[in-house]
Amino acid sequence: MKFPKLLFFLPLLSLVMTSCSSDDSNSDLVVVEPPVIDLSNQKLVSFSYPYDKYIGIRRDDESYEYDNANKIVKVKEGGYVYGITYVNPDLIEVNQLEDNVTGLKINAKTSIHLKAGSVESIVKNEIIVYDDKDEIFSATSDSTVYMYKNEYLSNVKSYNKNKYYPSYRLVNQVDFEQHNGNTTKAVTKSFLSEISYAINYTYDTDAYVKGSDYTYETPLFYSYYTLYSILHDKFGKKSSNNIIKIDHEYTNLAPYPRSFKTMTLKRTLDTEKRLKEIIVSGTTFDDLKNYVGLDFKDAKATFTYK
Repeated sequence: MKFPKLLFFLPLLSLVMTSCSSDDSNSDLVVVEPPVIDLSNQKLVSFSYPYDKYIGIRRDDESYEYDNANKIVKVKEGGYVYGITYVNPDLIEVNQLEDNVTGLKINAKTSIHLKAGSVESIVKNEIIVYDDKDEIFSATSDSTVYMYKNEYLSNVKSYNKNKYYPSYRLVNQVDFEQHNGNTTKAVTKSFLSEISYAINYTYDTDAYVKGSDYTYETPLFYSYYTLYSILHDKFGKKSSNNIIKIDHEYTNLAPYPRSFKTMTLKRTLDTEKRLKEIIVSGTTFDDLKNYVGLDFKDAKATFTYK
């Protein structure tokens, strides 16, 4: 009479044994958590400029090294390497450590003078000597002076001297105009080639994204010709918004073949809301006499963080 009861309990016993076996198996599993990457400690380590065969400018990729205070102390631009020294709050020195000039050695030192965090002047002294003999190939000195209005950069004057012109002479000037918190126009004049033209800027309504002006033809581009990774936040107040369109007005000839006529800018951000890409499209001039236009599309400037 007890045998049917035993048959009744056998399935339950089997279920309990299976359950216990499953629990024992799970207890042996080791859960490995994925590594946590603190993106807040990441820094911009490299930048590449937009390229298209119809863009008349070509610049080398840049890479950066930092000290323990997260300041850039070395900049590489193609075969050129610069060492950065922060002497005091009002002086940054840049020494050329390497170059890619065959048969010559470039000895260059740039002094960046600041006041209240904004650049007042940049002086570069450069001596180029032959590798195989104790003789100077060339010696030049450049001085760039900056003026501000309501804390915005308003005027840049560039001077040069060399053995043919032993006293400083004015070679280039840029005047900036601001409206509603944005730099809306730049007028540049070359006193050597007697070329002048204006650049007009159109903005979006979004708050300025760090690095969104780090490309060709922006006010930053016309403030100095290199070392933007060091200088980008040292030319007074930034515009409040982001440039989305750049238009050029040439009063005579454009300065070089494939000069810009117009350019639009789009930007993409990564998951941390950092600038990932600047995407530029537009038109350059192929023929400076007849102003034949060449269109380029979706050339990308890229930012890399680590």
